Amino acid sequence: MRKAALLGLAFISIVAAGCGQKQKTSTKATPEWNANCAHCHNGNMAVTKDTILAKYKDKTQLLNAVKALVNAGKMPPNLPYGKVADELYK
Repeated sequence: MRKAALLGLAFISIVAAGCGQKQKTSTKATPEWNANCAHCHNGNMAVTKDTILAKYKDKTQLLNAVKALVNAGKMPPNLPYGKVADELYK
């Protein structure tokens, strides 16, 4: 009985925390983002656009973070990061 109650409580905690739910992404028109970034930044593989916009307050902060991630081999090189940043921070 006690084990079942603890298991139930754990399940409720996970559901309440929203485990496994994708984050909402802004509906702002962003064709460069959609063409080059959205397929990875979907909330499962990488953080969403909204998460990025909340974390980086301007395009300079974003581009510095992107440069570090590209140099570390965690993001692909040769994508139009500048165009995407311009688009996101209009």
